[in-house]
Amino acid sequence: MPGASGERAAGAAGPPDVPVLVVGAGPVGLATGMFLAHWGVGALVIDKRDPMAGAVPRASTSLRTLELFRSIGLKSTLEREGWDGGEPMRWVFKDSGLAATRHRGGLPPRYATWLESCTPVPVRRVLTHDQVQRLAQEELRRRGGRVRFGVRLVGLTPESDRVRARLVDADTGEEREITAGYLIGTDGAHSDVRRFLGVTMPDRTAAAHLNTAFFRADLGDAMADWGTHLCFVRNDAVHATLMSKNGRDQWSSHIMDFPGKPAAGPAELTEDATLALLRAAIGDPAIPIRLHAVHAWEAATGLASAFRRGRVFLAGDAAHVQSSAGGLGMNTGIQDGHNLAWKIAAVLHGQCAPALLDTYEPERRTAAQASLAVSRGLLQGYRSLSGDPNALYERLAADYVRGMLCYGYPPHDTEGHRPEPQDGATEHRPDPLDDTVRLGHRFPHRWLNSPEGGRRSTLDVIGSRWTLFTGADAPHWRAVAAGLRPTPHVHRLDAAHARELGLRDGAVLVRPDGFVAWCGTDEGSLRTALTPR
Repeated sequence: MPGASGERAAGAAGPPDVPVLVVGAGPVGLATGMFLAHWGVGALVIDKRDPMAGAVPRASTSLRTLELFRSIGLKSTLEREGWDGGEPMRWVFKDSGLAATRHRGGLPPRYATWLESCTPVPVRRVLTHDQVQRLAQEELRRRGGRVRFGVRLVGLTPESDRVRARLVDADTGEEREITAGYLIGTDGAHSDVRRFLGVTMPDRTAAAHLNTAFFRADLGDAMADWGTHLCFVRNDAVHATLMSKNGRDQWSSHIMDFPGKPAAGPAELTEDATLALLRAAIGDPAIPIRLHAVHAWEAATGLASAFRRGRVFLAGDAAHVQSSAGGLGMNTGIQDGHNLAWKIAAVLHGQCAPALLDTYEPERRTAAQASLAVSRGLLQGYRSLSGDPNALYERLAADYVRGMLCYGYPPHDTEGHRPEPQDGATEHRPDPLDDTVRLGHRFPHRWLNSPEGGRRSTLDVIGSRWTLFTGADAPHWRAVAAGLRPTPHVHRLDAAHARELGLRDGAVLVRPDGFVAWCGTDEGSLRTALTPR
């Protein structure tokens, strides 16, 4: 197969041809490959087509996704490539994009204020779907990973020590088998990997049928008037959104309803019909519109019945699908890939036992459920919305912040299984704005004074490595850490931060993904928490 150097014939002995094969080169697959390469695992990412060809800016990044990119050294890239949109969940509601504002909607003030200070990432910073793809592909290759387009997966066989994957070259029809230590399916809502595994999505529910248009137009100072990059439009001709994709002249629009729309199934729109609806949404028929594409699609929600079969994993839309409401679908998938990448790397590098991978599904299923709750709640709310939207945002604010940034991972045993709740017990969901050290949650952001001058976030101290934060007696904890494998980086907090975060004589162990793995004062329990499983 062209470009697939180093591959063996079927049945050959020895190590797998590639450590990890990622099937699907959308933003989730390329980001997963990038994260693997960052941790020293040379993944091969394949796709039956080149998704970069003619790519349009669909989804946008969340704060948590940008934190993960920052954690692997991409801060300057985000500053260079990103652009500033509106605050998370900030919308205006109008009769048309250029008409007077009827309502302004957004998170309640205490949530909006908290988001301004909870992360080192500028709260308005945005990267679009196509920017993520380009960035991830460049970083993946720069860090030693490989990408092959025009290669389709036509079969897979999981084995105890590897996965056999049958690939076909789209140009020549040549079929070849390669072996991988692990295989990750990031091949979308209609995943071939999921189908080959026999995994279903039993709760998949069609939420809506939409047309999404991608276009260029000069709307002047519309964004300045809106105070955000997101606008809902409803008039007699169309019910749609207008969403800036670069802060200037690149736009997308979800066309949700219009006179004559079929009651069932996606409605294919001609170019002329699409342009007429966009002009009605904008509110000025004289503005030139350059239409790039319009897609008819079914917005659905659902979770796969399993995220893993042996050495094969599902991530992104292959594992969970959701509507665009809330904007968390791509982001949840990228975070799947990050969670899986550091764990596979730890196993392949001998730092942790393979049982660590058993934690992937319970953790990411919990995160996906939080993300889906936002999508379902917003979609249902938008359908019935007729006036001020802020009551809807007040009701769903906690779900949004939890699903976007503050989800917590469940406790699990050494096999990765979550304990069954006791009869009558209800799951406690803490306030997402409780920004203290909590087991199974993201370590809080705090600005620290840097020895080089200026300030540095606690999240930057962690980066992508095991980290032990201490209060008093740092030399003692350094000695303890030196005897652990993997050996965590030790960082002593000043007295004020140690007191604020609840550290005096104790310490907090943070995983490479920034989640709290242990906190306490007992050295023995720390060793147990970090013992390879």
